[in-house]
Amino acid sequence: MKVKYTEYDIHGKGVPKLHHAEKLEAVLKRLTPKSVYDRLEKTVRRGNPNPNASHPVNASLTELSDLDVIELLPTLKKCFPTLRFRISGKFIYGPGDSIDEHTNSNDPSNTLYITYATGESKFSYRHSLDEDLIDTYDVTNGITIRAFEITAREPYTYHKVECKSGYRVSIGLRYVEV
Repeated sequence: MKVKYTEYDIHGKGVPKLHHAEKLEAVLKRLTPKSVYDRLEKTVRRGNPNPNASHPVNASLTELSDLDVIELLPTLKKCFPTLRFRISGKFIYGPGDSIDEHTNSNDPSNTLYITYATGESKFSYRHSLDEDLIDTYDVTNGITIRAFEITAREPYTYHKVECKSGYRVSIGLRYVEV
């Protein structure tokens, strides 16, 4: 069966080629059940929204365990053989979870976000606070890949996430192509 996935080239530099999509889908799908979400500690932060913050001020989500990530690494290396990367995010969002707008400007690099969602969720971005947010929706029961650049100074890629229903696994990679 062919794996359905969507790519978003937010920075206009192309999206790294995904090899063995079925292997990646199988691993990510194992991480999306409610039982995985429930076994992890939930992070909830509340404060005054600040889109210029390097990390979201407001957040509601859980973080995958180190063991989950160790099991994921060989698959990521096989699926993206032309990349040298480090994992910069490893999150599961449940129904109603989100992170507010932020820049990640403290960690500039080319960035790849890989998601698997079982319900309705989206990633929104913009390059200026004067612009409207651009919504990109996750494929339901499939993989969504977003490539963009994080900069240390303007123009930033302001971004945020909302999970309306189901569960959403998000793996962030900071990468260089080799």
